[in-house]
Amino acid sequence: MGNIFFLVLRRMRVPLIVLITIYSVATLGMTLIPGVTPDGEPWRMSFFHAFYFVSFMGTTIGFGEIPYEFTDLQRGWVLVCIYTSVIAWLYSIGSVLRLVQDETFLLAVTQRGFQRSIMKLDSPFYIICGYGKTGEMVNQGLCGLGIQTVILDISSDRIATIGLGEFTPPPISLTADITDPNNLIAAGINSPHCQGVIVLTNLDHTNLEVAVSCKLVNPDVKVISRSEVEDEAKNMASFGTDLIINPYLTFAQRLQQLTTNPQLHQIQNWFINQYSSEYIAPNIQEWGLSTQKWIICGYGRLGKAIHQALDEIVEEITVVVPDPIASRAPDNSIIGRGTEAETLIEAKLEQADVIIAATEDDANNLSIIMTAKQIKPSITTIGRVSKESNRLLFEHADCNYIVRRSLLVANEVLTAISRPLVIRFIKFSNALTKEETSLLAQRVESLVGDQEPVTWRMCVDKESSPEIVDFIRTGSKITIGKTTNHHPIFGGGCIPLLLLRNGVSTILPENDEALKVGDQLLVCGPRNQILLPQRLQHNIELLDTLINDNTNYIPLVRWFKHRQRLKQHQ
Repeated sequence: MGNIFFLVLRRMRVPLIVLITIYSVATLGMTLIPGVTPDGEPWRMSFFHAFYFVSFMGTTIGFGEIPYEFTDLQRGWVLVCIYTSVIAWLYSIGSVLRLVQDETFLLAVTQRGFQRSIMKLDSPFYIICGYGKTGEMVNQGLCGLGIQTVILDISSDRIATIGLGEFTPPPISLTADITDPNNLIAAGINSPHCQGVIVLTNLDHTNLEVAVSCKLVNPDVKVISRSEVEDEAKNMASFGTDLIINPYLTFAQRLQQLTTNPQLHQIQNWFINQYSSEYIAPNIQEWGLSTQKWIICGYGRLGKAIHQALDEIVEEITVVVPDPIASRAPDNSIIGRGTEAETLIEAKLEQADVIIAATEDDANNLSIIMTAKQIKPSITTIGRVSKESNRLLFEHADCNYIVRRSLLVANEVLTAISRPLVIRFIKFSNALTKEETSLLAQRVESLVGDQEPVTWRMCVDKESSPEIVDFIRTGSKITIGKTTNHHPIFGGGCIPLLLLRNGVSTILPENDEALKVGDQLLVCGPRNQILLPQRLQHNIELLDTLINDNTNYIPLVRWFKHRQRLKQHQ
Protein backbone atom coordinates (compact mmCIF):
# COMPACT_ATOMS: atom_id res chain seq x y z
CA MET A 1 0.00 0.00 0.00
CA GLY A 2 2.91 2.34 0.77
CA ASN A 3 4.30 1.92 -2.76
CA ILE A 4 0.97 2.93 -4.30
CA PHE A 5 0.67 5.96 -1.98
CA PHE A 6 4.15 7.29 -2.80
CA LEU A 7 3.63 6.57 -6.50
CA VAL A 8 0.46 8.70 -6.47
CA LEU A 9 2.25 11.51 -4.63
CA ARG A 10 5.17 11.41 -7.07
CA ARG A 11 2.98 11.48 -10.19
CA MET A 12 0.58 14.12 -8.74
CA ARG A 13 3.25 16.36 -7.25
CA VAL A 14 3.15 19.10 -9.90
CA PRO A 15 -0.70 19.24 -10.18
CA LEU A 16 -1.00 19.43 -6.40
CA ILE A 17 1.60 22.21 -6.19
CA VAL A 18 -0.29 24.16 -8.88
CA LEU A 19 -3.62 23.77 -7.06
CA ILE A 20 -2.17 24.71 -3.68
CA THR A 21 -0.41 27.75 -5.16
CA ILE A 22 -3.53 29.05 -6.94
CA TYR A 23 -5.73 28.54 -3.89
CA SER A 24 -3.17 30.20 -1.62
CA VAL A 25 -2.78 33.24 -3.87
CA ALA A 26 -6.55 33.50 -4.30
CA THR A 27 -7.13 33.32 -0.54
CA LEU A 28 -4.40 35.86 0.16
CA GLY A 29 -5.82 38.26 -2.45
CA MET A 30 -9.32 38.08 -0.92
CA THR A 31 -7.91 39.03 2.47
CA LEU A 32 -5.86 41.97 1.13
CA ILE A 33 -8.48 43.56 -1.14
CA PRO A 34 -10.73 45.81 1.00
CA GLY A 35 -14.50 45.60 0.86
CA VAL A 36 -17.31 47.93 1.94
CA THR A 37 -20.13 47.27 4.41
CA PRO A 38 -23.73 48.40 3.64
CA ASP A 39 -23.05 51.34 5.95
CA GLY A 40 -20.06 52.42 3.83
CA GLU A 41 -17.48 51.23 6.35
CA PRO A 42 -14.32 49.55 5.04
CA TRP A 43 -13.78 45.85 6.01
CA ARG A 44 -11.49 42.95 5.14
CA MET A 45 -12.12 39.20 5.01
CA SER A 46 -10.46 36.95 7.55
CA PHE A 47 -8.36 34.05 6.25
CA PHE A 48 -11.08 31.59 7.26
CA HIS A 49 -13.83 33.41 5.34
CA ALA A 50 -11.50 33.95 2.38
CA PHE A 51 -10.56 30.24 2.21
CA TYR A 52 -14.22 29.26 2.59
CA PHE A 53 -15.22 31.49 -0.31
CA VAL A 54 -12.34 30.38 -2.55
CA SER A 55 -13.17 26.71 -1.84
CA PHE A 56 -16.73 26.81 -3.13
CA MET A 57 -15.78 29.36 -5.79
CA GLY A 58 -13.58 26.67 -7.40
CA THR A 59 -16.63 24.58 -8.25
CA THR A 60 -17.98 27.43 -10.49
CA ILE A 61 -21.48 26.11 -9.80
CA GLY A 62 -22.70 29.40 -8.40
CA PHE A 63 -22.16 31.34 -5.20
CA GLY A 64 -23.14 34.46 -3.36
CA GLU A 65 -21.01 37.41 -2.31
CA ILE A 66 -20.46 37.06 1.44
CA PRO A 67 -20.82 38.48 3.95
CA TYR A 68 -21.43 41.72 1.98
CA GLU A 69 -21.62 42.59 -1.70
CA PHE A 70 -18.19 42.81 -3.33
CA THR A 71 -16.58 45.88 -4.71
CA ASP A 72 -15.57 45.98 -8.37
CA LEU A 73 -11.98 45.34 -7.34
CA GLN A 74 -13.00 42.20 -5.43
CA ARG A 75 -15.15 41.01 -8.34
CA GLY A 76 -12.26 41.48 -10.74
CA TRP A 77 -10.04 39.42 -8.49
CA VAL A 78 -12.70 36.72 -8.27
CA LEU A 79 -12.88 36.56 -12.09
CA VAL A 80 -9.13 35.98 -12.27
CA CYS A 81 -9.35 33.26 -9.58
CA ILE A 82 -12.26 31.48 -11.28
CA TYR A 83 -10.49 31.00 -14.61
CA THR A 84 -7.13 30.09 -13.10
CA SER A 85 -8.72 27.55 -10.74
CA VAL A 86 -10.70 25.96 -13.61
CA ILE A 87 -7.51 25.57 -15.62
CA ALA A 88 -5.73 24.13 -12.58
CA TRP A 89 -8.54 21.61 -11.99
CA LEU A 90 -8.59 20.52 -15.64
CA TYR A 91 -4.85 20.00 -15.49
CA SER A 92 -5.13 18.01 -12.25
CA ILE A 93 -8.02 15.84 -13.49
CA GLY A 94 -6.09 15.09 -16.68
CA SER A 95 -3.13 14.07 -14.55
CA VAL A 96 -5.36 11.73 -12.52
CA LEU A 97 -6.72 10.13 -15.72
CA ARG A 98 -3.19 9.62 -17.01
CA LEU A 99 -2.21 8.12 -13.67
CA VAL A 100 -5.01 5.53 -13.58
CA GLN A 101 -4.05 4.45 -17.12
CA ASP A 102 -0.34 4.28 -16.32
CA GLU A 103 1.04 0.73 -16.53
CA THR A 104 3.23 1.17 -13.48
CA PHE A 105 0.30 2.34 -11.35
CA LEU A 106 -1.98 -0.43 -12.62
CA LEU A 107 0.75 -2.99 -11.93
CA ALA A 108 1.22 -1.68 -8.40
CA VAL A 109 -2.53 -1.81 -7.71
CA THR A 110 -2.80 -5.31 -9.22
CA GLN A 111 0.16 -6.61 -7.21
CA ARG A 112 -1.29 -5.14 -4.02
CA GLY A 113 -4.66 -6.79 -4.65
CA PHE A 114 -2.89 -10.06 -5.53
CA GLN A 115 -0.88 -10.04 -2.29
CA ARG A 116 -3.97 -9.33 -0.21
CA SER A 117 -5.82 -12.22 -1.88
CA ILE A 118 -2.91 -14.59 -1.18
CA MET A 119 -2.76 -13.51 2.47
CA LYS A 120 -6.47 -14.29 2.88
CA LEU A 121 -6.14 -17.86 1.58
CA ASP A 122 -6.90 -20.36 4.33
CA SER A 123 -7.48 -23.47 2.19
CA PRO A 124 -5.13 -25.71 0.13
CA PHE A 125 -4.06 -24.26 -3.23
CA TYR A 126 -1.71 -24.93 -6.13
CA ILE A 127 0.43 -22.42 -8.01
CA ILE A 128 0.23 -22.82 -11.81
CA CYS A 129 3.16 -21.25 -13.69
CA GLY A 130 2.24 -20.77 -17.33
CA TYR A 131 -1.32 -20.42 -18.61
CA GLY A 132 -1.30 -21.83 -22.09
CA LYS A 133 -3.71 -24.52 -23.23
CA THR A 134 -2.20 -27.04 -20.82
CA GLY A 135 -2.43 -24.61 -17.91
CA GLU A 136 -6.05 -23.90 -18.82
CA MET A 137 -6.90 -27.63 -18.75
CA VAL A 138 -5.14 -28.15 -15.42
CA ASN A 139 -6.84 -25.12 -13.90
CA GLN A 140 -10.23 -26.30 -15.11
CA GLY A 141 -9.62 -29.76 -13.65
CA LEU A 142 -8.47 -28.43 -10.28
CA CYS A 143 -11.41 -26.02 -10.05
CA GLY A 144 -13.70 -28.94 -10.85
CA LEU A 145 -12.23 -30.69 -7.82
CA GLY A 146 -12.88 -27.60 -5.70
CA ILE A 147 -9.16 -26.79 -5.34
CA GLN A 148 -8.03 -23.15 -5.26
CA THR A 149 -5.46 -22.14 -7.88
CA VAL A 150 -2.98 -19.27 -8.14
CA ILE A 151 -1.90 -18.54 -11.72
CA LEU A 152 1.23 -16.74 -12.90
CA ASP A 153 2.01 -15.95 -16.54
CA ILE A 154 4.14 -13.34 -18.25
CA SER A 155 1.47 -12.67 -20.89
CA SER A 156 -1.25 -10.24 -19.83
CA ASP A 157 -3.43 -11.45 -22.72
CA ARG A 158 -3.44 -15.02 -21.41
CA ILE A 159 -4.14 -13.84 -17.87
CA ALA A 160 -7.05 -11.76 -19.18
CA THR A 161 -8.69 -14.89 -20.62
CA ILE A 162 -9.11 -16.29 -17.10
CA GLY A 163 -11.90 -13.80 -16.46
CA LEU A 164 -13.84 -15.18 -19.44
CA GLY A 165 -14.29 -18.57 -17.77
CA GLU A 166 -16.58 -19.57 -14.93
CA PHE A 167 -14.38 -21.18 -12.30
CA THR A 168 -15.30 -22.13 -8.75
CA PRO A 169 -13.37 -21.20 -6.71
CA PRO A 170 -12.19 -18.29 -8.91
CA PRO A 171 -8.44 -18.41 -9.59
CA ILE A 172 -6.13 -15.72 -8.24
CA SER A 173 -3.98 -14.53 -11.14
CA LEU A 174 -1.09 -12.15 -11.78
CA THR A 175 0.87 -11.12 -14.85
CA ALA A 176 4.44 -11.71 -13.74
CA ASP A 177 7.81 -13.16 -14.71
CA ILE A 178 7.71 -16.66 -13.24
CA THR A 179 11.51 -16.96 -13.32
CA ASP A 180 11.72 -14.22 -10.66
CA PRO A 181 11.76 -15.94 -7.23
CA ASN A 182 10.14 -12.87 -5.66
CA ASN A 183 7.00 -13.51 -7.71
CA LEU A 184 6.90 -17.12 -6.51
CA ILE A 185 7.17 -15.89 -2.92
CA ALA A 186 4.41 -13.34 -3.56
CA ALA A 187 2.25 -16.17 -4.96
CA GLY A 188 2.47 -17.95 -1.61
CA ILE A 189 5.04 -20.69 -2.21
CA ASN A 190 6.01 -20.48 1.48
CA SER A 191 2.42 -20.58 2.68
CA PRO A 192 1.48 -23.64 4.78
CA HIS A 193 -1.58 -23.98 2.53
CA CYS A 194 0.48 -24.26 -0.68
CA GLN A 195 0.21 -27.88 -1.87
CA GLY A 196 2.59 -27.55 -4.78
CA VAL A 197 3.79 -25.70 -7.88
CA ILE A 198 2.85 -26.84 -11.40
CA VAL A 199 5.21 -25.57 -14.14
CA LEU A 200 3.67 -25.76 -17.62
CA THR A 201 5.36 -23.31 -20.01
CA ASN A 202 6.40 -24.30 -23.55
CA LEU A 203 10.05 -23.47 -22.84
CA ASP A 204 12.00 -26.26 -21.17
CA HIS A 205 14.75 -23.99 -19.85
CA THR A 206 12.15 -21.71 -18.29
CA ASN A 207 10.54 -24.73 -16.65
CA LEU A 208 13.96 -25.73 -15.34
CA GLU A 209 14.58 -22.25 -13.89
CA VAL A 210 11.22 -22.23 -12.13
CA ALA A 211 11.57 -25.77 -10.79
CA VAL A 212 15.02 -25.01 -9.40
CA SER A 213 13.83 -21.72 -7.88
CA CYS A 214 10.91 -23.47 -6.18
CA LYS A 215 13.14 -26.09 -4.57
CA LEU A 216 15.65 -23.47 -3.42
CA VAL A 217 12.99 -21.15 -1.98
CA ASN A 218 11.00 -23.96 -0.33
CA PRO A 219 12.64 -27.42 -0.46
CA ASP A 220 9.52 -29.05 1.01
CA VAL A 221 7.08 -27.84 -1.66
CA LYS A 222 5.91 -30.37 -4.24
CA VAL A 223 6.97 -29.42 -7.78
CA ILE A 224 5.38 -30.90 -10.92
CA SER A 225 7.03 -29.80 -14.14
CA ARG A 226 6.64 -30.36 -17.83
CA SER A 227 9.82 -31.12 -19.75
CA GLU A 228 10.29 -32.25 -23.34
CA VAL A 229 14.11 -32.27 -23.42
CA GLU A 230 15.96 -35.13 -21.73
CA ASP A 231 18.91 -33.03 -20.51
CA GLU A 232 16.63 -30.46 -18.91
CA ALA A 233 14.60 -33.23 -17.29
CA LYS A 234 17.74 -34.77 -15.77
CA ASN A 235 18.73 -31.35 -14.43
CA MET A 236 15.29 -30.93 -12.86
CA ALA A 237 15.54 -34.36 -11.27
CA SER A 238 18.91 -33.50 -9.73
CA PHE A 239 17.24 -30.62 -7.86
CA GLY A 240 14.52 -32.88 -6.48
CA THR A 241 11.62 -32.10 -8.81
CA ASP A 242 8.86 -34.45 -7.64
CA LEU A 243 7.25 -35.28 -11.00
CA ILE A 244 8.59 -34.58 -14.49
CA ILE A 245 6.19 -35.16 -17.38
CA ASN A 246 7.44 -35.63 -20.94
CA PRO A 247 4.38 -35.86 -23.21
CA TYR A 248 6.36 -37.42 -26.06
CA LEU A 249 7.81 -40.22 -23.95
CA THR A 250 4.41 -40.74 -22.32
CA PHE A 251 2.70 -41.15 -25.69
CA ALA A 252 5.48 -43.38 -26.99
CA GLN A 253 5.01 -45.67 -23.97
CA ARG A 254 1.26 -45.80 -24.60
CA LEU A 255 1.86 -46.75 -28.22
CA GLN A 256 4.19 -49.46 -26.98
CA GLN A 257 1.44 -50.80 -24.70
CA LEU A 258 -1.13 -50.51 -27.48
CA THR A 259 1.13 -52.65 -29.65
CA THR A 260 2.21 -55.28 -27.12
CA ASN A 261 -0.68 -55.34 -24.63
CA PRO A 262 -3.73 -53.33 -25.81
CA GLN A 263 -5.86 -54.35 -22.84
CA LEU A 264 -3.31 -52.86 -20.43
CA HIS A 265 -3.46 -49.66 -22.47
CA GLN A 266 -7.26 -49.70 -22.15
CA ILE A 267 -7.12 -50.22 -18.38
CA GLN A 268 -4.63 -47.40 -17.84
CA ASN A 269 -6.61 -45.18 -20.19
CA TRP A 270 -9.73 -45.69 -18.06
CA PHE A 271 -8.03 -44.53 -14.90
CA ILE A 272 -5.89 -41.68 -16.28
CA ASN A 273 -8.45 -40.00 -18.55
CA GLN A 274 -11.20 -39.32 -16.04
CA TYR A 275 -11.15 -35.56 -16.72
CA SER A 276 -10.99 -35.38 -20.50
CA SER A 277 -10.61 -38.39 -22.78
CA GLU A 278 -8.24 -38.57 -25.70
CA TYR A 279 -9.62 -39.59 -29.10
CA ILE A 280 -8.81 -43.14 -30.18
CA ALA A 281 -10.71 -45.37 -32.59
CA PRO A 282 -12.59 -48.21 -30.84
CA ASN A 283 -11.07 -50.93 -33.02
CA ILE A 284 -7.55 -49.79 -32.15
CA GLN A 285 -8.39 -49.65 -28.45
CA GLU A 286 -9.76 -53.19 -28.58
CA TRP A 287 -7.34 -54.97 -30.93
CA GLY A 288 -4.20 -52.84 -30.68
CA LEU A 289 -1.76 -51.98 -33.48
CA SER A 290 0.06 -54.14 -35.97
CA THR A 291 3.76 -54.89 -35.51
CA GLN A 292 4.54 -55.38 -39.22
CA LYS A 293 5.45 -52.09 -40.91
CA TRP A 294 5.14 -48.48 -39.70
CA ILE A 295 5.92 -45.13 -41.33
CA ILE A 296 6.89 -42.11 -39.20
CA CYS A 297 6.71 -38.73 -40.96
CA GLY A 298 8.80 -36.24 -39.01
CA TYR A 299 11.72 -37.04 -36.75
CA GLY A 300 11.47 -34.42 -34.05
CA ARG A 301 11.07 -35.19 -30.36
CA LEU A 302 7.84 -37.15 -30.88
CA GLY A 303 9.14 -39.12 -33.86
CA LYS A 304 12.36 -40.00 -32.04
CA ALA A 305 10.53 -41.08 -28.90
CA ILE A 306 8.18 -43.37 -30.87
CA HIS A 307 11.04 -44.82 -32.92
CA GLN A 308 13.10 -45.62 -29.81
CA ALA A 309 10.11 -47.15 -27.97
CA LEU A 310 9.04 -49.41 -30.87
CA ASP A 311 12.30 -50.12 -32.67
CA GLU A 312 12.58 -53.62 -31.19
CA ILE A 313 8.82 -54.33 -31.33
CA VAL A 314 7.80 -53.32 -34.86
CA GLU A 315 9.46 -55.36 -37.58
CA GLU A 316 10.08 -52.42 -39.95
CA ILE A 317 9.93 -48.68 -39.29
CA THR A 318 10.48 -46.24 -42.15
CA VAL A 319 11.21 -42.61 -41.31
CA VAL A 320 10.26 -39.81 -43.73
CA VAL A 321 12.11 -36.55 -43.01
CA PRO A 322 13.22 -33.56 -45.15
CA ASP A 323 16.80 -33.57 -43.82
CA PRO A 324 17.91 -36.92 -42.36
CA ILE A 325 21.39 -35.64 -41.46
CA ALA A 326 20.21 -32.61 -39.49
CA SER A 327 17.48 -34.66 -37.79
CA ARG A 328 19.88 -37.55 -37.05
CA ALA A 329 17.37 -39.91 -38.57
CA PRO A 330 18.17 -43.58 -39.38
CA ASP A 331 20.29 -44.26 -42.45
CA ASN A 332 17.43 -45.83 -44.42
CA SER A 333 15.19 -42.74 -44.06
CA ILE A 334 13.21 -41.40 -47.00
CA ILE A 335 13.84 -37.75 -47.90
CA GLY A 336 10.62 -35.72 -48.01
CA ARG A 337 7.82 -34.29 -45.87
CA GLY A 338 5.31 -37.08 -46.39
CA THR A 339 2.69 -34.72 -47.78
CA GLU A 340 3.48 -35.84 -51.33
CA ALA A 341 2.09 -39.10 -52.69
CA GLU A 342 5.44 -39.87 -54.38
CA THR A 343 7.26 -39.81 -51.04
CA LEU A 344 4.75 -42.12 -49.37
CA ILE A 345 4.83 -44.51 -52.29
CA GLU A 346 8.63 -44.55 -52.07
CA ALA A 347 8.25 -45.41 -48.37
CA LYS A 348 6.09 -48.40 -49.47
CA LEU A 349 2.86 -47.14 -47.96
CA GLU A 350 0.89 -49.96 -49.64
CA GLN A 351 2.70 -52.45 -47.41
CA ALA A 352 2.45 -50.36 -44.22
CA ASP A 353 -0.10 -50.87 -41.46
CA VAL A 354 0.41 -47.62 -39.48
CA ILE A 355 1.46 -44.11 -40.46
CA ILE A 356 2.30 -41.43 -37.90
CA ALA A 357 2.13 -37.73 -38.82
CA ALA A 358 4.56 -36.45 -36.19
CA THR A 359 5.69 -33.09 -37.58
CA GLU A 360 5.24 -29.82 -35.69
CA ASP A 361 3.00 -28.35 -38.42
CA ASP A 362 -0.70 -29.23 -38.16
CA ALA A 363 -1.35 -28.47 -41.84
CA ASN A 364 1.40 -30.86 -42.92
CA ASN A 365 0.13 -33.55 -40.54
CA LEU A 366 -3.39 -33.25 -41.95
CA SER A 367 -2.01 -33.44 -45.48
CA ILE A 368 0.00 -36.57 -44.59
CA ILE A 369 -3.08 -38.28 -43.15
CA MET A 370 -5.37 -37.42 -46.05
CA THR A 371 -2.78 -38.34 -48.69
CA ALA A 372 -2.09 -41.67 -46.98
CA LYS A 373 -5.80 -42.52 -46.81
CA GLN A 374 -6.22 -41.72 -50.50
CA ILE A 375 -3.46 -44.17 -51.37
CA LYS A 376 -4.46 -46.83 -48.81
CA PRO A 377 -7.87 -46.25 -47.15
CA SER A 378 -7.39 -49.09 -44.65
CA ILE A 379 -4.19 -47.73 -43.13
CA THR A 380 -4.22 -46.75 -39.44
CA THR A 381 -3.35 -43.07 -38.97
CA ILE A 382 -1.90 -41.36 -35.90
CA GLY A 383 -1.69 -37.56 -35.98
CA ARG A 384 -0.04 -35.00 -33.75
CA VAL A 385 -1.98 -31.82 -32.93
CA SER A 386 0.21 -28.84 -32.06
CA LYS A 387 -2.58 -26.26 -31.87
CA GLU A 388 -5.46 -27.49 -29.72
CA SER A 389 -8.11 -25.70 -31.77
CA ASN A 390 -7.18 -27.87 -34.79
CA ARG A 391 -8.30 -31.06 -33.04
CA LEU A 392 -11.68 -31.02 -34.80
CA LEU A 393 -9.96 -30.96 -38.18
CA PHE A 394 -8.12 -34.18 -37.35
CA GLU A 395 -11.37 -35.81 -36.25
CA HIS A 396 -13.04 -34.82 -39.54
CA ALA A 397 -10.02 -36.24 -41.38
CA ASP A 398 -10.83 -39.63 -39.74
CA CYS A 399 -7.54 -39.76 -37.88
CA ASN A 400 -7.59 -42.97 -35.83
CA TYR A 401 -5.48 -41.75 -32.91
CA ILE A 402 -4.96 -38.07 -32.13
CA VAL A 403 -1.91 -37.03 -30.13
CA ARG A 404 -2.87 -34.04 -27.96
CA ARG A 405 0.23 -32.92 -26.10
CA SER A 406 -1.63 -30.52 -23.80
CA LEU A 407 -4.20 -33.16 -22.84
CA LEU A 408 -1.51 -35.74 -22.11
CA VAL A 409 0.27 -33.40 -19.70
CA ALA A 410 -2.94 -32.13 -18.09
CA ASN A 411 -4.26 -35.64 -17.41
CA GLU A 412 -0.94 -36.73 -15.92
CA VAL A 413 -0.84 -33.66 -13.65
CA LEU A 414 -4.44 -34.01 -12.47
CA THR A 415 -4.04 -37.72 -11.87
CA ALA A 416 -0.89 -37.18 -9.81
CA ILE A 417 -2.60 -34.52 -7.68
CA SER A 418 -6.04 -35.99 -7.12
CA ARG A 419 -5.33 -39.72 -7.43
CA PRO A 420 -1.75 -40.54 -6.40
CA LEU A 421 -2.61 -44.22 -5.92
CA VAL A 422 -3.57 -44.40 -9.60
CA ILE A 423 -0.02 -43.37 -10.50
CA ARG A 424 1.28 -46.20 -8.32
CA PHE A 425 -1.16 -48.66 -9.89
CA ILE A 426 -0.10 -47.68 -13.42
CA LYS A 427 3.55 -48.10 -12.47
CA PHE A 428 3.07 -51.59 -11.04
CA SER A 429 0.48 -52.69 -13.60
CA ASN A 430 3.18 -52.72 -16.27
CA ALA A 431 4.42 -55.93 -14.63
CA LEU A 432 1.10 -57.73 -15.17
CA THR A 433 1.07 -60.56 -17.67
CA LYS A 434 -1.30 -60.55 -20.63
CA GLU A 435 -3.45 -63.17 -18.92
CA GLU A 436 -3.71 -61.09 -15.72
CA THR A 437 -4.42 -57.96 -17.73
CA SER A 438 -7.12 -59.69 -19.76
CA LEU A 439 -8.79 -61.05 -16.63
CA LEU A 440 -8.78 -57.63 -14.97
CA ALA A 441 -10.21 -55.96 -18.07
CA GLN A 442 -13.00 -58.54 -18.25
CA ARG A 443 -13.81 -58.01 -14.54
CA VAL A 444 -14.01 -54.24 -14.98
CA GLU A 445 -16.14 -54.45 -18.13
CA SER A 446 -18.56 -56.97 -16.57
CA LEU A 447 -18.88 -54.73 -13.52
CA VAL A 448 -19.43 -51.36 -15.19
CA GLY A 449 -21.15 -52.41 -18.42
CA ASP A 450 -21.50 -49.45 -20.75
CA GLN A 451 -20.38 -46.98 -18.07
CA GLU A 452 -16.89 -45.62 -17.60
CA PRO A 453 -15.21 -47.03 -14.47
CA VAL A 454 -14.24 -44.56 -11.77
CA THR A 455 -11.57 -44.94 -9.11
CA TRP A 456 -11.74 -44.02 -5.46
CA ARG A 457 -9.17 -44.03 -2.65
CA MET A 458 -10.06 -45.20 0.83
CA CYS A 459 -7.77 -44.11 3.67
CA VAL A 460 -8.12 -46.16 6.86
CA ASP A 461 -7.31 -43.41 9.34
CA LYS A 462 -9.09 -41.47 12.06
CA GLU A 463 -9.61 -38.42 9.90
CA SER A 464 -11.01 -40.06 6.76
CA SER A 465 -12.79 -43.15 8.12
CA PRO A 466 -13.20 -42.87 11.90
CA GLU A 467 -15.91 -45.53 12.16
CA ILE A 468 -13.87 -48.16 10.33
CA VAL A 469 -10.86 -47.39 12.54
CA ASP A 470 -13.00 -47.83 15.66
CA PHE A 471 -14.27 -51.20 14.44
CA ILE A 472 -10.75 -52.43 13.63
CA ARG A 473 -9.51 -51.38 17.08
CA THR A 474 -12.33 -53.32 18.75
CA GLY A 475 -11.04 -56.49 17.12
CA SER A 476 -13.58 -56.65 14.31
CA LYS A 477 -12.11 -57.97 11.08
CA ILE A 478 -12.87 -55.97 7.97
CA THR A 479 -11.60 -57.52 4.77
CA ILE A 480 -11.39 -55.96 1.34
CA GLY A 481 -13.97 -58.27 -0.17
CA LYS A 482 -16.00 -59.68 2.69
CA THR A 483 -16.31 -59.40 6.45
CA THR A 484 -16.04 -62.34 8.80
CA ASN A 485 -19.84 -62.64 8.59
CA HIS A 486 -19.67 -62.82 4.79
CA HIS A 487 -21.31 -59.46 4.16
CA PRO A 488 -19.81 -57.87 0.99
CA ILE A 489 -18.12 -54.53 1.66
CA PHE A 490 -16.00 -53.85 -1.42
CA GLY A 491 -15.93 -57.09 -3.38
CA GLY A 492 -19.56 -57.00 -4.46
CA GLY A 493 -19.66 -53.70 -6.32
CA CYS A 494 -16.01 -52.65 -6.57
CA ILE A 495 -12.68 -54.11 -7.64
CA PRO A 496 -9.65 -53.54 -5.38
CA LEU A 497 -6.75 -52.39 -7.54
CA LEU A 498 -3.97 -51.48 -5.10
CA LEU A 499 -3.27 -51.71 -1.37
CA LEU A 500 -0.66 -49.36 0.08
CA ARG A 501 0.55 -50.42 3.54
CA ASN A 502 3.62 -48.98 5.27
CA GLY A 503 4.91 -47.67 1.93
CA VAL A 504 4.64 -51.09 0.24
CA SER A 505 2.26 -51.41 -2.71
CA THR A 506 0.32 -54.61 -3.40
CA ILE A 507 -1.39 -54.68 -6.78
CA LEU A 508 -4.76 -56.49 -7.05
CA PRO A 509 -4.93 -57.53 -3.37
CA GLU A 510 -6.96 -60.58 -2.40
CA ASN A 511 -10.52 -60.13 -1.15
CA ASP A 512 -9.73 -61.87 2.15
CA GLU A 513 -6.95 -59.39 2.98
CA ALA A 514 -7.84 -57.72 6.30
CA LEU A 515 -7.63 -53.93 6.45
CA LYS A 516 -5.35 -52.31 9.02
CA VAL A 517 -5.18 -48.80 10.42
CA GLY A 518 -3.02 -46.67 8.11
CA ASP A 519 -3.86 -48.59 4.94
CA GLN A 520 -4.75 -46.87 1.69
CA LEU A 521 -6.90 -48.78 -0.78
CA LEU A 522 -7.59 -47.97 -4.43
CA VAL A 523 -10.82 -49.42 -5.79
CA CYS A 524 -12.67 -49.04 -9.07
CA GLY A 525 -16.21 -49.65 -10.16
CA PRO A 526 -19.35 -47.96 -11.50
CA ARG A 527 -20.09 -44.58 -10.02
CA ASN A 528 -23.19 -45.72 -8.15
CA GLN A 529 -21.37 -48.62 -6.45
CA ILE A 530 -18.55 -46.40 -5.21
CA LEU A 531 -21.05 -44.67 -2.92
CA LEU A 532 -21.27 -47.68 -0.56
CA PRO A 533 -17.65 -47.69 0.69
CA GLN A 534 -17.79 -43.91 0.92
CA ARG A 535 -20.83 -44.13 3.20
CA LEU A 536 -19.22 -46.84 5.33
CA GLN A 537 -16.40 -44.52 6.35
CA HIS A 538 -18.72 -42.32 8.41
CA ASN A 539 -21.99 -44.27 8.80
CA ILE A 540 -21.67 -46.28 12.01
CA GLU A 541 -25.15 -47.79 11.75
CA LEU A 542 -24.61 -49.16 8.23
CA LEU A 543 -21.18 -50.49 9.19
CA ASP A 544 -22.56 -52.05 12.36
CA THR A 545 -25.30 -53.78 10.38
CA LEU A 546 -22.94 -55.24 7.76
CA ILE A 547 -20.29 -56.44 10.18
CA ASN A 548 -22.03 -57.34 13.41
CA ASP A 549 -25.60 -58.01 12.28
CA ASN A 550 -26.72 -55.23 14.60
CA THR A 551 -30.02 -54.73 12.79
CA ASN A 552 -32.02 -53.26 15.66
CA TYR A 553 -33.91 -50.20 14.44
CA ILE A 554 -33.99 -48.51 17.87
CA PRO A 555 -31.02 -46.10 17.92
CA LEU A 556 -30.53 -46.34 21.70
CA VAL A 557 -30.33 -50.14 21.59
CA ARG A 558 -27.93 -50.04 18.64
CA TRP A 559 -25.68 -47.58 20.49
CA PHE A 560 -25.78 -49.68 23.69
CA LYS A 561 -24.73 -52.87 21.87
CA HIS A 562 -21.95 -51.04 20.10
CA ARG A 563 -20.65 -49.61 23.37
CA GLN A 564 -20.66 -53.09 24.89
CA ARG A 565 -18.39 -54.40 22.15
CA LEU A 566 -16.05 -51.45 22.58
CA LYS A 567 -15.69 -52.14 26.32
CA GLN A 568 -15.02 -55.83 25.71
CA HIS A 569 -11.98 -55.01 23.59
CA GLN A 570 -10.52 -52.23 25.71
